Amino acid sequence: MNAKKSSPFIIPALVGAFILAGSLIVFFQLSSYQAQIIESNKDDYTKVIENTISRREGRVQTISSGIIGLYGSSERVSSAEFDRFAQTILGSNSEILNLFVLDGSTIVESYPIKEYVGHDFDFLFPDYPTVVAGQKAMTAEFAINETASLVIAVPFGYFIPEGTILSEQYKLVLLSPIDDNEVLYSVAKSGGASGSVVELLQKEKDNAITVEYKTNLFGHKLKKYYDLRYVLWDASFEAQSYEHTIILVAGVVLSFVIPVLLVRTNLLRARLQEKSEALERANEELKKVEKSKDEFVTMIVHDLKNPLLPIKAYSEILLSQKLGQLNEEQAKRLHSISTSAITLQKMIQDLLDANKLELGKLRLDIQEGNLSELVRRTMSELEPEFRKKGVAVSLELQDVSCRFDSMRMGQVFQNILLNALDFVPDKTGKIHISLKSEGGNAVITIADNGIGIPKDKIDGLFAKFYQVSTDKNRRYGGSGLGLSVCKGIVEGHGGMIRAESDGEGKGTTMHIMIPLAGKSA
Repeated sequence: MNAKKSSPFIIPALVGAFILAGSLIVFFQLSSYQAQIIESNKDDYTKVIENTISRREGRVQTISSGIIGLYGSSERVSSAEFDRFAQTILGSNSEILNLFVLDGSTIVESYPIKEYVGHDFDFLFPDYPTVVAGQKAMTAEFAINETASLVIAVPFGYFIPEGTILSEQYKLVLLSPIDDNEVLYSVAKSGGASGSVVELLQKEKDNAITVEYKTNLFGHKLKKYYDLRYVLWDASFEAQSYEHTIILVAGVVLSFVIPVLLVRTNLLRARLQEKSEALERANEELKKVEKSKDEFVTMIVHDLKNPLLPIKAYSEILLSQKLGQLNEEQAKRLHSISTSAITLQKMIQDLLDANKLELGKLRLDIQEGNLSELVRRTMSELEPEFRKKGVAVSLELQDVSCRFDSMRMGQVFQNILLNALDFVPDKTGKIHISLKSEGGNAVITIADNGIGIPKDKIDGLFAKFYQVSTDKNRRYGGSGLGLSVCKGIVEGHGGMIRAESDGEGKGTTMHIMIPLAGKSA
């Protein structure tokens, strides 16, 4: 008797466990992938910094070789000759602050700042770091002969100039080789604005990288070779866990909500079975539901990567009220579950496809076929959705043969059509689809009379996680990945996709082009 009473709870408990397990798998997979991306970004930036310093160091050494060569080719170099030669060299090296020629410690030549000539270098610049023309500077020394030497003054910002780090949010600090607390140079960028006053927060220090580069430039004031030590923090070094945290939280919530609803279903079925023969048909339906539920559990066992499909299916069955009437609160909760399941399903698939595209691992099974047949088949599958919303769809299709992946191009058409369906008005919405051969390409055009897109937003429409506006995102939802995936699929066929709109309230038109059969991609 106790076993019989407990049986309605066994399968819901298993369902909840499998949903939770699936969510945890997705969470940890995404976390692991993000950690790999962060490490890759750190390695890339380290190489950028090292390569940039190496090139800039080479330029300083080239300048020194030119000046030393000038003095080596003549017994006496006049001030005019020195100035002309220095002017030529610095014409393509405008970042150099000044060139000094010293006899002992006396400045005998200086360019472009001539008033330094005749002064004692160590008297003019007694401290380290040397301040030349109001800027902290490295003074790299090179021997010209036994008594004379060349000193090249370059600002510390010379080695990693602004613009080297191609990021919208970063902080870069150059530390003194003799004092870790002294900053020789710093630059930061946030939200497109740059600044030179940088303070690294403790959290940023924990996620920053330190790049140390030993140069072959001898410091006149430092009395040893310069050791450049940069500390770089970039926004991409910090884990952004909001996406997979949403998946995990939703999975945990669903792992409790779905079993509760399934238990209610089982208890309702038990009560209905006790009623009269007049309810026999309803009992048969409940048996079918029980069978479907077992199939649902089997599906989860064999496919943990996609646990949301059966969640959506069962939500729709319960919402149909074939198993009994639902009160307003129950129906509202079921609608919420169904919507969340669809959103999570698409988010997971879009994330996986987007990651495959970034890694170049999205494989296409490209075969020759009739593109118009694929468009008609996709329309047939979506026809109930258009009919439900009262949207009119018109077709203007030529028979066009192409080489394409039928499943993936169907995914592209379905994504764009569902987007159009979301944004056109009920009852008066119109969508026109045309397909024709033009200039060696199959050209598909999908035009709607929906809410349209501001012209200044169209360029970013196919970027990952892009949202046209915050308000519309709240109203219509979406992860901002669908069109990015569509772009990757179309370009994988050697084609292109673009959008156009005359502005808000004036509809949107999507253009897709893929090469015809027999044409090279």
